[in-house]
Amino acid sequence: MARFMPVLDKYNGKLLAADDAPRVLEGQWWDRNEVVLMEFTDKDAFKAWASSPEYTEIAEDRKAGADAVVLLIKGA
Repeated sequence: MARFMPVLDKYNGKLLAADDAPRVLEGQWWDRNEVVLMEFTDKDAFKAWASSPEYTEIAEDRKAGADAVVLLIKGA
């Protein structure tokens, strides 16, 4: 985690929210227990970050230890 923020900053990403115990107010959350919301200037900036050597190295640990769902959502 200590290496995550410098890499996110390098690619102009912003961490908007991170919660390891979100409360469900409506509907069903299924089997997930954590949510992370990030913002990038556009899809290309996200792709540059996600495919960067720095993030790819960090993501190996995340992928090995988590069953994650990653969504790319178009902002308003």
